[in-house]
Order: sequence, then C-alpha cells, then structure tokens
Amino acid sequence: MIMGDDDARDDDPVAAALTEGSPYERLRVQRISVFSWSLAEKLQRVGVVMLVLGVGVGALAFVSPNGATIPVDPGRTSTYASLVSLIALGTLALVALALSALAGFRERNEPLSVERAETMLVAEELCALVGFITAGTITVIAVGLCLLPYLGGDSVTRFVSSLARSPYAAIETAFPVLPRLIAPVAFVLAGLCLLAGRRWQAQWTGS
Repeated sequence: MIMGDDDARDDDPVAAALTEGSPYERLRVQRISVFSWSLAEKLQRVGVVMLVLGVGVGALAFVSPNGATIPVDPGRTSTYASLVSLIALGTLALVALALSALAGFRERNEPLSVERAETMLVAEELCALVGFITAGTITVIAVGLCLLPYLGGDSVTRFVSSLARSPYAAIETAFPVLPRLIAPVAFVLAGLCLLAGRRWQAQWTGS
C-alpha cells in the first residue's frame, strides 16, 4: 500500500509538489495562473517561439522584388517587415533574459521562503504575459508578413492595398535590419533557451 502511494505521487507531479515539494513548488501548483507551465518550461517555450520567428524571417530573405507590392529586395534592404521581426526578437530576448535571471535566483537561493516564492511567481507570471501575449502577438504578425509573399502575388496585392504603405518598402534605419542578420540571432537565442530550460527542468524534476 505504501509502495502504491509512492508510485501515485511519482505519476502525479501536482501531488508530489504538494507533499514533498519546496514552498515555491507548493505555491506554484496551487496558484491560479494564465500559464501553468513551470519556469523551465516557460523558457523552453520562449525558445520555440524564437525558433518559429527565425524560420519566418529567414524565409523573407529569399523573397524577390516585383517592383510594385514588393518594391525592394527585403534580403538586402531594411523593410518594415524586418523591423517588426527585430522588435519581436528583442522583446522575446528580454523575456528570456528575465526568466533566466529568475531561474538563476531560484537555483542560488533554493529553498525559497514563502515570501520570496510568492514574489518570484508574480514576476514569473508577468514575464509569461509579456512573452506569450505581447511578444507572441508581435511574432505572429512578423511571421505573417514574412511568409505572405509565398502565398502568391494576389494575396500580397490585396493586403498591401489595404495599407497606407507596403510593409516591404524600404525604410531608413541607423543600422541594417536584414533577415540574414536577424534569423541567425533568433536561432542561437532559441537554442540557448531550449538548452537552459531543459537543464533547469532536469535539475528541479530529475527528468
């Protein structure tokens, strides 16, 4: 019977956290949250969003100009589409940095007091809201702009005609905002997020 109870706790992470977890883990599983993933899982999911962004903005580099709806080569010229992608990546990077800082704080100070655990969970939830709602929305827009040209000229023409200016038009920036520069950074940051998140997940869950 005792063995059965132990097996049940092993199979149920919520029960295990409530009975054997630290104050942080107990508060986390009891807390009503928009994003119920663990801190390590949130970081890994930010990495996945970065990976999707990298694929999308990388595809933009191969779009050919047509002189009308796509007046310039987006692979060689800064455009609004690339700028939106850069904003998305910058926001995701800040969220990843904040989540990593929280994970490092927990690693150094575990077990956390109840007060510290509550404060950390509030900060973690704020990061998740910014990362998956704000940055996630910007990423969807950016990837949509990057992949739209692959749907065909009519799709681009209809979309661009509804706007005051084409998102594929050239813009002036202090430094080049090009897909071939943004995509590699997105892939590197995505890899770091996935590796770091997996490391902390293994450390805190033993999986």
